[in-house]
Amino acid sequence: MEVDGANTRYPNLPLGNLGIFFDVNDNRRIRVVFPKLTRDGIEYIYSWHNLESIRIPALEKTHTQSRVNLQAAQEIAFLMKEHIQFVEPEILNLRKQWHKINELLDLVATSEFYTNQQGIYERALFQIENLLDKAEELQQVYVGFIREMLIGRQIAGYDPNLLPDKGLAIDNQYKKIKEEYQYMKDTATAYADLLSTSQI
Repeated sequence: MEVDGANTRYPNLPLGNLGIFFDVNDNRRIRVVFPKLTRDGIEYIYSWHNLESIRIPALEKTHTQSRVNLQAAQEIAFLMKEHIQFVEPEILNLRKQWHKINELLDLVATSEFYTNQQGIYERALFQIENLLDKAEELQQVYVGFIREMLIGRQIAGYDPNLLPDKGLAIDNQYKKIKEEYQYMKDTATAYADLLSTSQI
């Protein structure tokens, strides 16, 4: 979506006035996310806007530069939403689980009655650490992929013929790590279910 004055309010946005829809509230205000390049990664700028200041641009009615921006925004939107709504919350959840299991492990280690359960909590902690490592690796792939697409957009603004081939290598890495992460998560869930049924 195109937001009036976004590139003035937030200078140096790779997509100019284009942002990604994120949320809407009861007051007809739209929350938009603008991706911004940083030296080492990307930054998401969350911003509320009145409905009147937002337009959905039509690809066929835009000039060449705006068309390049619009195509880039469409390609990046899915990845950004998946990163923001799935990967980031997953990492926060895994960190909370790690802290909770670590606290329980410390308690069990000092207990006379529950010390025999220490191995269970150690295995659970190990699994959470593996999942957290894989989730953080997946996050780096998302950030890298989005960043490369934004850089490609900047390059295309200078000369559209310089645009690379949609980042095939990064796309393959992203799919591989996402599959590995899902497999590890399914295995950990199955293990946790097995533990809970064996303790009944």
